[in-house]
Order: sequence, then structure tokens, then C-alpha cells
Amino acid sequence: MTAQYYALRRLNPYRGVVQIVAAGAAEARSQDGMTWYLRADDGMGWVRPVGIWVEGEGLKAGVGERYPGLLAALEHRPALPFALADTVELWLLDKATGLPLALLAANRPGDHRHALPELEWLPFALTYRGFHSPTLAAAVTDGPDAPRHRDFIDRQVNERARPYAAAQWFRRQADGAGVGLSGYRLAPGWQGRALAGQLFPTLLVSDAWHNQLEQSVISDYHAWLSPFLLCWPGLSDAARAGLEAMAWRRPRWLNQVYRLLPKVLDQAGCNAALVAARLEQATGGANLELFG
Repeated sequence: MTAQYYALRRLNPYRGVVQIVAAGAAEARSQDGMTWYLRADDGMGWVRPVGIWVEGEGLKAGVGERYPGLLAALEHRPALPFALADTVELWLLDKATGLPLALLAANRPGDHRHALPELEWLPFALTYRGFHSPTLAAAVTDGPDAPRHRDFIDRQVNERARPYAAAQWFRRQADGAGVGLSGYRLAPGWQGRALAGQLFPTLLVSDAWHNQLEQSVISDYHAWLSPFLLCWPGLSDAARAGLEAMAWRRPRWLNQVYRLLPKVLDQAGCNAALVAARLEQATGGANLELFG
């Protein structure tokens, strides 16, 4: 049995990059590189949890010993992070330009199905209320009628795709370019079109907006998610450096994913942030979980 090692982004909303070890009908998934959740096909078409495996400790719970091939693949896995395999991407399209606006989904080429896409972009899980945009706080008077910051960015992005939102799948190339596949509400000629890499947003949402407020709110959004966005391997050094400067100010979340960073430009800054995270944990600092 040959094991497979790859990574996928969890999207709409973005919830980080999950590392996957697959061996036969069983697989293990981890979002921090330490704790792995084992799942397997029960033989009746259902994939069920079968155990928890922890780096340095081995199998901690469940019936994972029934899947020795998976346990061996975990023990002998290559270095983290694994390569991103989800190179077929679904983008919400800008109504005015028809260009990619916000990332909705991503699949491995072999797993891709041209199904009806979800046409609404979500910035966060519905249960998450923590997002705060300094730009928006300075620009909008607080009060009972003031929009929640997560709702503001939700409307800002989705309104740019309306009315009658369109979305398109693209097969991304190594150089960042994309070939248009199927989609929903596509204009004639869009299927099969080739877009240069610079026409795709670098991160989750386009940073080209009509005014400074909108552009700054998108920057605040990416800053909020910066530790998790640093897990993307294809970032330019300039983009990575900008995210690092913001991520070092979010040490608790950085501590969750630092093992999955494919590259660190400012190692001293990263180390200082990790020390701050551990001090915060030791003193019982607030833990505002993004995905909880």
C-alpha cells in the first residue's frame, strides 16, 4: 500500500490548511502538525472517526490499530508541510470585470466535479464574532445601528459580485496563471479563457477596491488571518514579509500553525512571537479561537 501525503485549504470560510496522510481506505488529518485525527471507510460508504494519533506519543484514542498501514505512514511521513494539492480553484467573479474576486473553493484535479457552486463568499464561520477592523472602527461611529465588522466585509465583497453572481473554476498553473473551466452564469467565451497570474488575488480576496476604506478593510481582514495565510507555499517574499509582520502580533494563532509554515523570512520575529504565545498560555490569557 502506497501512502499519499498532501495538503488542502479549508475554504468558504477559510479555516487554514489541513495536512493529510492517506493509506488505503484510511486517512489522518491535522491542522497543527501535532495532533492527527484518523478516519476510515466503514465498508458501507461512510467515513467515520477511528482514532487520534499525537506526534511523539502515538495512538491516543480509538481503534486506529486496525489500520496499521496508516499508522506506519504517520510514523514515517516526510517533513511538514506537505505540498498543496488543490490546484483547481473556484472564484467568485467581479460583476464589472469578470475577473476573480474572492476564493470560494479548491479541489485536487482528480477530485474536481463541475457541480453547482456556492455563490456567496463567507469571511468567517457564522459562529465567529471576533473580527475587528481598526480601519472600520475609526471610520464608522459605534452604536446600535453600526454594522458588525464581519457583516460589513461580507456585504462589501458579495455586493461587488451582484446582482446574479457568477463563479468559475480555474485550473491554476505553477506560474500562477489559470485556465477557465466550467462555472455558473459565465459569459460567452469565458470557458477556456486563460488568465495571467497577476489577475488572480494573491490571498483570499482582491485588494483592488474603489476607495481607501474598502481597500483597508480587506487588508485588516487578511491581517486578522495572517498566521493561517502564511501556510500557503506559493507566496512571494514581499507578500510573505507583509503577512509575517502582522502574524507576529497574533502569537496565539501563530503557535497553532508554525509547524506548517513552508518558509520563514524573519526567524527572530517568529521566535519572539512563539515565546509570547507560550507566556500568554502560562498566564491564562484569553483564547479567542478563530475556528471554535
